[in-house]
Amino acid sequence: MKNTDQLMAEIKKSTEIKNFLAENNEDIKNLTLSEYLNILIDKKQVPKGEVIKKAELNYTYGYQMINGTRKPTKDKLLQLCFGLGTTVEEANRILLIADAGGLYSKNRRDCIIIFALDKGLSLDETNELLYELGEKVFEL
Repeated sequence: MKNTDQLMAEIKKSTEIKNFLAENNEDIKNLTLSEYLNILIDKKQVPKGEVIKKAELNYTYGYQMINGTRKPTKDKLLQLCFGLGTTVEEANRILLIADAGGLYSKNRRDCIIIFALDKGLSLDETNELLYELGEKVFEL
């Protein structure tokens, strides 16, 4: 299976998109947010209830996010990322799949969140850091 960088390089080299798509059909998937969240939950071997608890989300809302029946805001998705213990790359993929933008390193608040995810900080620790630095905290 090719990774994102490999596919990107091949797209740029390709002269025919139809050929590229045919040759890479196995590696190109339009995952839904729910599918990707469940892949990460399985990969990290964390029960959904624990993820939702660590994300400090209402249980019903959290399960609706995970099963795809609720369209969450960017902040709620980020809370879920902290509950899952995602990497920055995984968090950005979640945000992009959900059409919620991504974390942007030229945005001060996003920088703090990127730092927190990268260092494995909890949601509470991240909120403390956001508060100390005068940025909007996650509403829990």
